[in-house]
Order: sequence, then C-alpha cells, then structure tokens
Amino acid sequence: MMFRSWELPLVVIVALCQGCTDRFDLERLSGARADIIVGDTSYVEIVPPFEGFNSPSAIIIAYDQLMYVADTHNNRIVMMNVAGQILGTRQIVQPMAITQDLRLDLLVTGLVVESDGDSVAATFRIKLVQSQHNLGTAEVDTIWKERSRPLRRFVGIAALPDNQYLVTRRGPDNSSFVDPDTRVLYFDANDRFITPLGDLVTRAGSGITDINRPTGMSAFPNSRDFVIIQSSEGVAYGAIWMIYQRTNEFDGWLPKFDPAKPEQRFVDFVRPNRYVMPQGVTMDGKRRDIFITDMAQDSVFKFDSRGNFKSESFGFTRSGGRMLRPSGVAFFDKTLYVSDTQTNQIFRFRLSTDFQ
Repeated sequence: MMFRSWELPLVVIVALCQGCTDRFDLERLSGARADIIVGDTSYVEIVPPFEGFNSPSAIIIAYDQLMYVADTHNNRIVMMNVAGQILGTRQIVQPMAITQDLRLDLLVTGLVVESDGDSVAATFRIKLVQSQHNLGTAEVDTIWKERSRPLRRFVGIAALPDNQYLVTRRGPDNSSFVDPDTRVLYFDANDRFITPLGDLVTRAGSGITDINRPTGMSAFPNSRDFVIIQSSEGVAYGAIWMIYQRTNEFDGWLPKFDPAKPEQRFVDFVRPNRYVMPQGVTMDGKRRDIFITDMAQDSVFKFDSRGNFKSESFGFTRSGGRMLRPSGVAFFDKTLYVSDTQTNQIFRFRLSTDFQ
C-alpha cells in the first residue's frame, strides 16, 4: 500500500473494546504493524467499526454525551452511546446535518415531501428533553422550508452558546444578488429567521470569505466561532475559520486567517487548494484542534489552534484502504469518530500515545 508523503500508517487494533471511554494498554495488542513503535504519535484504529448504516453523512457527539448519526439513505436519525449501542431512531427524509443546542434539542437538516410531490429542503427541531430523551416519540417541528426553490439544500447547521444557530444553504442558482441559493442563514433561539450572514460572500473567487459550494459547518463549543467547509470547485479556500467580534463599530464574524495579510499568507489551514471535497468538520474543545474529513482524498486533516497542519493527519489510498469516503466526524474523550458513506461504517481512532 502506498501512502502520501504526509500520511502516517494506521494500526488496526484487534482487541475487544468495552467502549470508547475505556483505556487500553497498547502493549497488549495483537496484530500491530511492525513499523509502528509504541509511543509514536499516530492515529490507531479501534475495531470493530460500527455498522448498520446507509450513507451516514453526518455525526456528532452532543452535549448529552450521546452520538447522533444522520443516516441519510436510511432516512433516519440514530441515537447511540459511544460504545455503539443504538438507543433510538427517528425518521427524517434524507437528513444531511445535525447539531444540538444547550437545551438539548436536536437541530436537523433534511427534506420534506410536499403535496405536489416535490422534495424541498427543510430544517427541523427534535424536542428531546420534552420527550424525556426518547428520540422515537419526540415532537418534531418543521422550522423552515424552501418551497419556492426545490433544488436548494441545507448542508450544515451549527448551534451557538445562546441557542441561536446558523444554517448553511447550497444550490445551483447564485445569479440573484438579493437571494442566491448559497447563503449562511442566521436564526434566533426561538427559530425566527434573523438575516443571511453578510460576512461570507456568495461567489466563485479567490477571496477568503468567498463561498460557492459549501458542504458543512461546525461551531466551537461554548463559542460563537465556527468553521465552514466547501468544495474547492470555483474557490481557493476549502475551509474558512470565522471568529465573532463585537465592538462599537462592528458586530459579526471575521476570518481568523486571511491570506491577504502578509503575516498569515503561509498559514497551513488556508493554504490554497489544500482540500478537494471536505465533507465534515469538528473540534477538540479542550485543545481547539480542528479535524476536517476530505472525501475526495480519503483523509482526515488535523490542525492546531494556530492553523498549523499536524502530522497526525492520516488517510488511506483508494487501493486497499478501508476508509474510502469519509464524511462526518466527531471527537469525544480522546476518540475520533469518522463516518464513511461508501463502507457505511463509523470508524474510531485514538492517538497511540493516548492508549498508555
């Protein structure tokens, strides 16, 4: 198997795992690759992966410390514990993105089928606390629908600390200056639409805030900062880190890294054309590391809080690799979870140093 120059080989752990919160002694491993030395900082797979999905496009570990999967082609949201036990499911037509606010409600994007047969993009609120965390019986409110533009899709959603939230919308028609398909929409805590986010510009181009074909987004825990990701088609930057600022003169979001500034020109996070098809993004809330999956490169990229590329980034080549089309990504208790839309599995990884 050939690895890219920056990739580190992965070890497959053949061992019984009581759950991802348990620690495992690396010296007890059987089947470890000979070219991995205990103590090397590389990601190690925990087996077996979680199975039973059909194109799982998004995954989160929420504030309630449960895992939620947007199981897109099974038309359902799946609630699991971090050991992989399914605790409940709820039907949503082709869910694409999911988050949880501080009230522990789920916010989900997907589709609704209208009376004329059109499938239109919609956002939903699943009221988990009201149902005593029973996903199957929880009330579901349809928050927003795109009735007049059936080709639009909501591809990302991110809750903010005050229970306001952002929704990333994408579509093929961006000719309108007033209401292009591709926008980031801003909602208040009561699901009222506030405004399109003007801090990101809908256009193809080489500016850091140009958005053209977004694929997802995620907010930092306990912060109004967020990262939006997009296909590299038509733009230079596949990931944009936006930080919230409020002063007497300004109230909104600005890019954390702007290559137009000489001192930030060579920041790894915003290196032009680094990404091809980034599909998922999540953060390590403690270290503020960022993980980005790239479906086209079969890879997980990792960056520190200063935007530096980290050598623990990894991936498989298409010839013989197991992680073929990584999509959603979540991080919890030193464990990285990656959903794969081709193998229909959820893989788990830990740094080799975190097993000791």
